[in-house]
Amino acid sequence: MAATVDLEGYQRAWRLRHAADDGLMLQVFGDDLPELQKANPGLLDVARSYFPHLTSSTYEALAREPENLKVEKDRCEREMEQLAIQNYSAFIGSAEVTQGVKKELSNVRTHLQEMIQALEPTQETIAELQSQASGLSIRRQALRKVLAQHTSVLELLELPQLLDACVRNQMYEESLELLAFCNSLLQAHEARGEEIGVLTGIKEQVAVQRANLKDALASQLKTDIHLPACVRIVGFLRRVQRHSEEELRQLFIEYRSKFLESHKQQVELLRHSRGSVGTALRNAADLLRTHVYDIGTQYKALFPQDDGPLGAWLNSQVMWLVSLLRHHVLPPSSTSAKIDAAQLTTVLRQCVHASSTLKRLGGHFFAAVSSIFEARMQQHCRDMLDAAVLNFHSELGRYDWIPSTAMAGSAPETGWLHPEALELTRHRPLAVLANDIVQVFNELRQCTLYGLRVSVVTHCYECSMASVNLLRSVLASQNLRQGSPKMMEFHKLCRNFADILMPLVASHLEALFGPVARFDVDGIVASMVPDLIEDAIQPVEPAEAELTEMAESLDPPTGDVSSAPTVEMQVKRKSETAAHFSTRLASLSDEQAQK
Repeated sequence: MAATVDLEGYQRAWRLRHAADDGLMLQVFGDDLPELQKANPGLLDVARSYFPHLTSSTYEALAREPENLKVEKDRCEREMEQLAIQNYSAFIGSAEVTQGVKKELSNVRTHLQEMIQALEPTQETIAELQSQASGLSIRRQALRKVLAQHTSVLELLELPQLLDACVRNQMYEESLELLAFCNSLLQAHEARGEEIGVLTGIKEQVAVQRANLKDALASQLKTDIHLPACVRIVGFLRRVQRHSEEELRQLFIEYRSKFLESHKQQVELLRHSRGSVGTALRNAADLLRTHVYDIGTQYKALFPQDDGPLGAWLNSQVMWLVSLLRHHVLPPSSTSAKIDAAQLTTVLRQCVHASSTLKRLGGHFFAAVSSIFEARMQQHCRDMLDAAVLNFHSELGRYDWIPSTAMAGSAPETGWLHPEALELTRHRPLAVLANDIVQVFNELRQCTLYGLRVSVVTHCYECSMASVNLLRSVLASQNLRQGSPKMMEFHKLCRNFADILMPLVASHLEALFGPVARFDVDGIVASMVPDLIEDAIQPVEPAEAELTEMAESLDPPTGDVSSAPTVEMQVKRKSETAAHFSTRLASLSDEQAQK
């Protein structure tokens, strides 16, 4: 057992020393070790056996090692010299024999090379004669067979050219019949297992013409064709037998999309031309309504069992239109200012029509684009209202408080939303503000979207409050003496603003959005009390007119004196009417106070 353990220890020590010798040799010889291993492997073996002895010696032994090596070298030289002296005759005899053998072998080799060179042309001639003699009979038989089948061979060789002519002349039915004939012929050839070069070449040329026929049929799908032509072409593609049903669906969508791309390029050209953005968007929406819908219905008719790529393709077309709308309509946009409300309405109608048309294919998309139009109109109205407030501010700054009487004698129109709307023309700033606000409502009337109700009402209220603040700043900045004509006109402007313009705005909002569009007129008027207007009570002119009308109703309708009431009765009736009018004013005051 002990011997076994010692043997394993010796083996382990030998491996470690051997590994250490390799590392030591790499350190001694450096990068030249691989080249030295190839050039002089014996030297490395001697070094590998000598290095363990050298590394295991003590310092004194290493110091004596050069002297020992010199002594050993001298001993080896003496022994070699003695061996050479003793055996010189044997060395000389061996050298002479070896020299003679080398000379004889050289002569034999020379004679053999001369013989090979002499016989080589003869061997080549014999081999060539044998090959020619064996092939002549076979070639003769083949030529006889070709001559017997000359007409059939000629027809076979003309098949690729005939196919090419049929494809070029769009004779697809005849091309398919020729392909069927070629298939049967080539299948019979493959079944026999014969290797005929002519048929192999014809097979390659027929494959090329089959690909040309497929390309010619597919190129027809890139044109403006209708459903009957699509059915015919897809039927031909099925008969070509180069595509599965899934590949055929993909091919149909791919090539019909290329037809659609030509129309999209026209839309892209319109988008980048000045003043044609609205036309481009209308054409884009109409493109979805017409060509995209036609392609979708054609796909449904050709492949009724599976939608396949139709859904993804419809989604990509809708996203193309949505991206155009986002780029040109959705604010803020560098090109959205080129589209007014009338153009936006036209684009909106086209989108509604396109969405309702694509709904039959499952491509209803108006819900995804309605917010874009709402945001565009909301921004448009906000900009116009803000511009109206700025114009009002500039007009107030240069107004001389001299009222205009140009429209004073005009008769009121019964069709207006407010019976006293002409009174707004008395003061230019208020007339300009009213015109700007009415212009906003005219824009909204062309593109009235229900989703704009809250934002438009809110911004109208904000602009009205901003106008009130502008009036208050005018009162604070300009020197308007109390009781002066300018102060009277200022209060008249404020009264018209509260009693005419604000109800007019509320009437327009109600006419556009219905009764749910509640504009807080009372709140705006209440904010003007007491510095801009004295109170929020309606003017007494209507009540006085009613009093006059009631009083006139008490007077005799004719000139009959006998039927006229007495003076006391008239005074009594007028006093009763005055008391009734006072009661009504009090009730109006209570209502305003409650509000």
